[in-house]
Amino acid sequence: MSSFDEIDHDALLGQIERRVCDRRMLKLLRGWLRAGVFEGGIVSAIEAGTPQGSPISPLLANIALHVLGQAWQGGGQRLGVLVKYADDLVILCATRTQAEQARELVAAVLDGLGLRLHPEKTRIAHLARGAEGFTFLGFEHRTRESWRQPGRWYLQKWPSRRAMASVKAKVRARTERRYARLPLEWAVEDLNRVLRGWGNYFRYGNSGRKFAQIDCYVNERLAILASAKHGLQGRNWVTRFTHEWVNQLGIHRLNGTVKPTLAYASR
Repeated sequence: MSSFDEIDHDALLGQIERRVCDRRMLKLLRGWLRAGVFEGGIVSAIEAGTPQGSPISPLLANIALHVLGQAWQGGGQRLGVLVKYADDLVILCATRTQAEQARELVAAVLDGLGLRLHPEKTRIAHLARGAEGFTFLGFEHRTRESWRQPGRWYLQKWPSRRAMASVKAKVRARTERRYARLPLEWAVEDLNRVLRGWGNYFRYGNSGRKFAQIDCYVNERLAILASAKHGLQGRNWVTRFTHEWVNQLGIHRLNGTVKPTLAYASR
């Protein structure tokens, strides 16, 4: 869904006015929404959308989409379960017919706010028996067959490809060769902040394999950095800088921090 760029200002303020009567506050919000965008030395006026990158944007999106929650309480519940966060949402339905009806209902409600469903991100996905699943809030959601109980399928979640690529990019940026002149402890301290934050978010689910991959990548990047620091050429770090050596540096390990969540089984 594209709400930050397209949300109708009058519709949004109309929702806020249902609870806020302070005219000074409403005037401030209206002025903020219409402040425009400064880019390349030019200010462009905007008639729709909320401030990009603003910490209040998710709050404004939740206020606007409260209408969708009300519509769901009024009749959408028969179609499925609505789960939303800011301007992202997913609806869990039992049949494809219900999913199509739910999409039509959401589109109709959002149209009144000047919003539309994102044509590329909006789709109907099938979850049963290991089908393609879907990505929501950085997690890949799919069903996997139990190796202990063949025939029983469990809904599981783990970091998406985009989430994995994002944290790897951050690790790589913090272990570039240009940092070889600095103490390795500095790089470790910087990495630990990234790894703890990312790991705390994705540890709830079934992220064990993904966490192990990131641990190995961190080990490799630190070994390459240490190799550059000591002037070693090629891949000599493979035999010299082991996992035990990296652990001694005090690096935060993701492996072993996963908190499995309850998954629903089906046959």
